[in-house]
Amino acid sequence: MKNWISVSKEVPSESKIYNITYKSTSGRRRSDSAFYNSQRKIWYWDEEEEKEVAREIVAWASLPAPYNPPYPIYGAIIGDIVGSVYEFHNIKTKKFEFWNPKACFTDDTVMTIAVYEAMDMHIKSNGSLDLKSLLVNKMRSYGKKYPYCSYGMRFNMWLNGDYEEPYNSFGNGSAMRVSAAGFFAETLDEARQLARASAEVTHNHPEGIKGAESVATGIYLALSGVEKKAIAESLTDYWSLNFSLDEIRSDYEFDETCQGTVPQAIVAFLESTDFEDAIRNAVSLGGDSDTLAAITGSIAGAYYGIPDDMILRAFQYLDEYLSSKIEFY
Repeated sequence: MKNWISVSKEVPSESKIYNITYKSTSGRRRSDSAFYNSQRKIWYWDEEEEKEVAREIVAWASLPAPYNPPYPIYGAIIGDIVGSVYEFHNIKTKKFEFWNPKACFTDDTVMTIAVYEAMDMHIKSNGSLDLKSLLVNKMRSYGKKYPYCSYGMRFNMWLNGDYEEPYNSFGNGSAMRVSAAGFFAETLDEARQLARASAEVTHNHPEGIKGAESVATGIYLALSGVEKKAIAESLTDYWSLNFSLDEIRSDYEFDETCQGTVPQAIVAFLESTDFEDAIRNAVSLGGDSDTLAAITGSIAGAYYGIPDDMILRAFQYLDEYLSSKIEFY
């Protein structure tokens, strides 16, 4: 929140509601909120400008930004946890225990939070902190803190190697960790730029970049209130989505590539009726269940939101360190 500013030094430049401190009739200072018309340079008690503030205003401050839960990040984490027990024990049904006591977070959660923290630091620095360096640093730092989370072989070599160059991967790791790009972006173009940046540190193959960019696009559009049909139309610029889950479920097999995971995860979202149904859709395909559900969950979380009790339940599967990075208020 912006610090209090004395009206003797500066008045607001925008017409909107602010916090104010004013002198009451008894001379005591009190706080309230009021609307400032920057053209008329007059304070009103409400936006309708029906009643002018007759008290002496001493100082003002911008209202704090509203809390914006990172639903895409929570969605990816929930999908990862729920799908974890089925990754190597596939099921082909939506009827399963959602919160399995044997479930756990995996590399999908760890890297999602690593990328989230890197992008948060980059944006809060107004771009002065290099995003690529932050991504490499955070991904490696988290990877070494959580070394036994089923990383892919080549990614594990990159995590623990002495080099920072990407290795031309088109694996689905670029898509499962990208949710922060859609969440932090203020424009669709920025969402795609952030997605490309997050992918290119390791997954610089065109399909790896496409996987990340398409998921970030879906997340950004969902957060912007775009209807599901229009989201689907935008994502067909990346993938053919002309299939149903029922058509592919019986023959769908384990696939760790973007092109063999991302379109299926998107359709799992498109066919869903709410957040939980989206996760069940993804897990029911089989295959790389935790990553499928993480990708689906990131878009579904952005589109539907997520019930508070479900977020809190997911936090029970995380340790204190990871929980502290994505606190829920």
